Amino acid sequence: MEPKYFVAQLAAREDSEIHWRKKRKSNLMFNACWTIVGFSAGILLTVYITKAGVLPAEPTLIKREVSPNYEGKTILASGNPSAANSQRKCAPPPPQFLLSDPRIMEHDAVKQALAKIDSMLKSTVNTTKDAVSLSIVHASKGKAYEFHKGRKRLNDSASSEIVNGDSIHRILSVTKLFTVLEALVLGRQAQIKRFVPELTLESRLQDVLPEFKLGSPFKDASDITLGELGGHRSGLSREVGKMILTSFSDVTWPPTPGQNVLAQEEINNGTSIQDYLNIISKRDLVWQVGETPSYSNTGFNLLGLATERYREKLTKQRKRWDEMMKDDIFNPLGMDHTFAGPIPKHLRKDIIVPNASNIVDLVLPHVTDPAAGMFSTSNDLSKLLQKVLLSSDPLLISNSQRHTWLKSIHQNTDGMTSVGIPWESYRAMMPDYGTYNIHFKLGSHPAHQNQISVFPEFGYGVVALVSVGATDEELAKGAAKTDPLAISFDIHNTLAPAIWKAYNSILVSDYVGTYKSGNGVDIARIVWENDLLVIKELKIQGVDMLLKADHLLWSLGGPQFKVFEGGIKLTGTGYPGQFRGAAPNICAWDNFDIVTTKTGWGVDLFVIKKLNGKMTFLYEPLKGELVKQ
Repeated sequence: MEPKYFVAQLAAREDSEIHWRKKRKSNLMFNACWTIVGFSAGILLTVYITKAGVLPAEPTLIKREVSPNYEGKTILASGNPSAANSQRKCAPPPPQFLLSDPRIMEHDAVKQALAKIDSMLKSTVNTTKDAVSLSIVHASKGKAYEFHKGRKRLNDSASSEIVNGDSIHRILSVTKLFTVLEALVLGRQAQIKRFVPELTLESRLQDVLPEFKLGSPFKDASDITLGELGGHRSGLSREVGKMILTSFSDVTWPPTPGQNVLAQEEINNGTSIQDYLNIISKRDLVWQVGETPSYSNTGFNLLGLATERYREKLTKQRKRWDEMMKDDIFNPLGMDHTFAGPIPKHLRKDIIVPNASNIVDLVLPHVTDPAAGMFSTSNDLSKLLQKVLLSSDPLLISNSQRHTWLKSIHQNTDGMTSVGIPWESYRAMMPDYGTYNIHFKLGSHPAHQNQISVFPEFGYGVVALVSVGATDEELAKGAAKTDPLAISFDIHNTLAPAIWKAYNSILVSDYVGTYKSGNGVDIARIVWENDLLVIKELKIQGVDMLLKADHLLWSLGGPQFKVFEGGIKLTGTGYPGQFRGAAPNICAWDNFDIVTTKTGWGVDLFVIKKLNGKMTFLYEPLKGELVKQ
């Protein structure tokens, strides 16, 4: 049976709300626009599960039973009947040095996938009134595909100006990516300048922002790190100073025109950093620090304020968060249509105005900008993907910082989703049963729906920005609305298998074959077997090196079965042409470079690269080179 490519899908939408009010004064709009946020994810997930038939439509008390597929084993080292486990081989991702290979996007499978995506978008997105900007970015060429649809002034039927890659959407919580990036950028700058103390994600918040404090019962609050703020594991509440319910009896549906069910917010445009910290200090922790992810805009605002304070010490310049973001990130990346704070006059012509009640004109208080205060475009976000998240030589931060950034730090018990800093990741299985995390960041409001996602192991990412074109009344009656997360799932499900196929075709064409010495005595034979690049035969001066590898292993741990009898699996490294060898059917990670020659060459290191126009096999025990025949 052909394996099914999938990305695990959930209906929970980060920061989504049910909010059909008419546009009002900014202070009331700011208060009301977050009213349902804290409850929406759970409600939407419940609706999704009910519609999917997982739960009965009418809630009942059900005795929890053991799954009929449960084998009574907690650790399934073998014998799991699932197709993925029966095919277990720990297939490595493409070598990093191939991620920017231009042949990838020219491969027929990728071209066909992009054509399918284009057809899909035209048949689905065009059925809505929304303004949509979408880009697919690959490490080899930057923007590989873009799709735009809709008008900039959705609230003005007389306006006909069409959306393009420079049209500006309010991106809301996608801002959080940049808040974390700023911390990494400052850490890199401090490292280069040898500034002490250096800023890292392990830095304690109170060391950077000493004024931060909580009530005496919360002693572990002093242990909160910047990484825990960025990974929603600080234990801080989601919001402070907002969403204060006066009475449940005031909550009606549809909402009563002109009625605000929330008390006047404590936070406004005049709130100082110290005022904000004072408000936070009066709130309890939701969880113990580091225990579990709990979505916290409060934590991200603190992260932004902490970087603001650190930057002042590093540069001897005092700038607000929105100003330093422009200097440190937007300008260096050429993101000239991206900003936080009030809309610059010269960019007002590019702003997309949704038709539904929106917050496009709302200026957030400075202290809350780091959680959701940015505007951007598909062109600008594509630059972030290309230059920082996908490039083999990223701008602004180091490779090691990026690897740390693009990691999940908490695996949810569903086995499909996980949380990063600040990524919301979904499990994806490839055709060879290799399993990865695709990292997403969503930013949503009823009138503004956005997401950015990246699949680093396969060198590409997706930007999907949506401004809603239906009116409140039309939405209440069920009008169609573009879902950027669902679109992104469809794109990844279509494109990832095609890119996988393209990378594998390059591995086969470049590396598979027989390599021989000039006198024909020494030989290496590389095959493509079970979706793996395998050294099937390696003989030096008539000596079987695969057998010698087993003998070496036995000398370290005693006689065993022949691990390398079936060959040596090659795993690409971050260095051009360099591969490390391991047994084909295990996830090796502890035996690399364990034994070296006198010169320091690891016996598991194989170098295969083009020399004098020919693919050449290099291995220190060889007297010379083996050339592909």
